[in-house]
Amino acid sequence: MADFVQVALPVPLFKSFTYSVPEEWRDFDLVGMRVTVPFGRRTLTGIVVEELAETELKKVRAIIDLLDHTPLFTPEMLRFAEWMSSYYLSPLGETLRSMMPQGMTPESSQRVMLAGPEVMEEVSLIRRAAPRQAAILTALADHPRGVTLAFLQRKIGADSLHAQLAALEEKALIVRTTTHAKGTVARTARGVRISPELLADEEGLRRLFDELDRLAPKQAAILLALSARAARTGNQLSVAADVLRESGASDSALKGLHGRGAVEIGEIAITREEVLLPEAIETEEEAFGAIDAGTVNGRAIVPNAMQLNAIDAINAAIDAGEFRTFLLHGVTGSGKTQVYIEAIRHAVSRGRRALMLVPEITLTVQLVERFLGVFGDRVVVLHSRMSPGERFDGWRRAAEGTCDVVIGARSALFAPLRDLGVVVVDEEHEASYKQYDAQPRYNARDAAIVRAQLSGAVAVLGSATPSIESYFNVERGKYGLLELPERVDNAREPKIIIVDTVTARKQGLMRGTLSVRLLKDIRERIERREGVILLQNRRGFATRLECMACSHSPMCPHCAVTLTYHKSREELHCHYCGYQRAVDRVCEICGNHDLRQPGVGTQKVEEELAAELAEARLLRMDQDTTSRKGAHRKMLTAFGNGEVDILLGTQMVAKGLDFSRVSLVGVISADTQLLLPDFRASERTYQLLTQVAGRAGRRSNVEGEVVIQTAHPHHPAIQASLAKNYAMLYNEELHSRRELNYPPFSRFIVVEFRSEDQAESERHAQAFRKLLPASSPALDIMGPTAALISKLRNLYRYQIVIKNSKAADPAGRIFYAAFADALERYNTRESRPSVQMIVDVDAQGLT
Repeated sequence: MADFVQVALPVPLFKSFTYSVPEEWRDFDLVGMRVTVPFGRRTLTGIVVEELAETELKKVRAIIDLLDHTPLFTPEMLRFAEWMSSYYLSPLGETLRSMMPQGMTPESSQRVMLAGPEVMEEVSLIRRAAPRQAAILTALADHPRGVTLAFLQRKIGADSLHAQLAALEEKALIVRTTTHAKGTVARTARGVRISPELLADEEGLRRLFDELDRLAPKQAAILLALSARAARTGNQLSVAADVLRESGASDSALKGLHGRGAVEIGEIAITREEVLLPEAIETEEEAFGAIDAGTVNGRAIVPNAMQLNAIDAINAAIDAGEFRTFLLHGVTGSGKTQVYIEAIRHAVSRGRRALMLVPEITLTVQLVERFLGVFGDRVVVLHSRMSPGERFDGWRRAAEGTCDVVIGARSALFAPLRDLGVVVVDEEHEASYKQYDAQPRYNARDAAIVRAQLSGAVAVLGSATPSIESYFNVERGKYGLLELPERVDNAREPKIIIVDTVTARKQGLMRGTLSVRLLKDIRERIERREGVILLQNRRGFATRLECMACSHSPMCPHCAVTLTYHKSREELHCHYCGYQRAVDRVCEICGNHDLRQPGVGTQKVEEELAAELAEARLLRMDQDTTSRKGAHRKMLTAFGNGEVDILLGTQMVAKGLDFSRVSLVGVISADTQLLLPDFRASERTYQLLTQVAGRAGRRSNVEGEVVIQTAHPHHPAIQASLAKNYAMLYNEELHSRRELNYPPFSRFIVVEFRSEDQAESERHAQAFRKLLPASSPALDIMGPTAALISKLRNLYRYQIVIKNSKAADPAGRIFYAAFADALERYNTRESRPSVQMIVDVDAQGLT
């Protein structure tokens, strides 16, 4: 019995808040439940993290409402959230909010409006002294009825407007009101089932059916349909509309049965989960890799010896009920998915459940179809492109235990599965597992291992190109190594050809961005009706426009980056903040009409291909063409069915796609990522080239070829790709990172300060640096310096980089203690309403 509780709220503070518990809820076990509470002038949803018998606080506000009947977070998931919070330096309330689907944290929202039309006369007076306040008033002028605070933040391009709104309200220039929003709830429908008493009376049920068959055949049809469903589901409620459609009966017939007491009618929760159609992927590809799941085209699918070794090792760990982590290192096309399926099938057969993470939504389509073929409707899919309702329903099914397997991208990590037996992270090396834009800035791969540990489950990390950190953990004995060195089905690895574009251009063997060699190979594949995949890892037409007279390039007004030219719409786009504008026909600086288009994006490659290969059927797959829901699936279906000859795209075409008809892969430029100022540039280039190369020749009857175009053919990453030698790349990277104390030899932490006031951003960064200790063997601290992209979404950015040596500080205690001390003193000394502080532990690089 608790009189008080500690509630974690989604606010940027490293503390929880005390509230009193109303009398009617004091007998509940409240830990892990959602509650709505007053917080200042707002109402927020938080999670109860502790019950208290008493408090020293003199004034305590009461909980407003209890949103759950049973705890939403188990003790295990609360421990997981606490680890996430402490490791990634993210407030617990914000961490818990990130673990729930959108809409499960209903809270009050503010609306903001001008105090009156005369307010606009004040804009010119305050613009110089307070430009952000002037921008707010200008934005509100277009919306006389007011806008939500969230809309205003997007419009202005800022995460926090609290100080500016408070100042405007004090000047009586704006009015703020508060409304309360409802959260996402389960969708329900009318449900029906046979009366349990009637179902138990077999003789009575048969007599009633015979009578209805003569006198009311439609009622008999309903009863027959419900009897069949009862045999399959144990007489659970079925959606009434489905039963009526199946039986061809009307609602009046159902009411007649209900009047007889033959059926029960109630409410049933229905799912809004995304329906994935089997035709999305080739039939052969769906079943390929499913062990003992039948045959494919009359051919039995069985694992090879190396796959059996991996399966046996994982299954033995599952049976032992012990936490272990395995790195499954298998070349592309080696049947890693087959191993995943068997490990998950084994866990499910032991009454446990499984979580499968994939890095990109484009991979989900094929994987889900494979898993549906084995596990049926016991699979739930979770990813960010689903609607809030769809995500809520999938999350609810996981919580209720009505599914065995959850598949999804990064956020699926938080699915509330109980009795977790195995956690699989496919393509574990992918940078997209890292959360970049919200708290906590976690790496789903690393967090998945911790979740498996807390559950006593087995973690399996799979990749053809493991991250340097993961393979280093194998060498240290922290992970077990399982290897699949050969492709399945007697398929051979593709032949790789390097085209030196510098030499080819001198010899007249380039046609724009396409080499003569690549064009010849594409023509041959089209004639043979084989598939071609082309990679250009940059969207748009050109990286920018550039004046030939003064060299000026149009810049984004909100970010310190040039605008990308999109020729199809004659627009300039910022790929960081979304800003767009029409293309100028003359230079905005000198008036010159001669504007060149340097750099190459997918649109430009598409145009060149159309000019050189007029007969080719071409499909471009990038963020611009796949923004609509279901677009990925439609494109993959068309390509898989042979309706398209060439699939051109960004890195989304490089990963996980499995099409038997693909015999040629072309890389337009391998240099896009190679020379970036990033300590992971070589590793990522090797991974991308190896992954996209793996799309070619995945069946024994199709010989694969890969053409890589590069201006740096002797670079170690290119040479390792050509040699298909991961060890070559790994040893080269390990040597350079040891010398410079980069991961895996250190924790790489970036502390960033953002503000629309450049001087304030720099001042706060300098102030925080002075609170940190001097560099030492444990802490190598650099900066603060302006970020590589010094301005982003109207905010100026300064960064402090910390390399925390694992040799001198194995558990990170020195770093975390130093950071906590600096943060406490910083918060005491500095008022920062207009400055954001962002901490990224295990940052993937600098931007």
